Amino acid sequence: MNTNTLQMVEQLVDRLTTDEQITLIEHLAIRLRKTIHSEPPKPLYGIWRDKFPADLDIDSALKQIRHGWELEWEANPKA
Repeated sequence: MNTNTLQMVEQLVDRLTTDEQITLIEHLAIRLRKTIHSEPPKPLYGIWRDKFPADLDIDSALKQIRHGWELEWEANPKA
């Protein structure tokens, strides 16, 4: 949306009463919900495909993430 369009919408909204503004927001929220729910969910495989190297060992990576702090703790016990 360009700046001119946004300014025009804001000017029109300023002409509405508070109740009319609330009604407008309610209508927009319903419209947005319908738009969101009408889109089919994307499969995670399709979204993440080719984002990581094929030889990535996920189990090893998770183990390092979950237990890596233990090595740091042992190396610096007073930290």
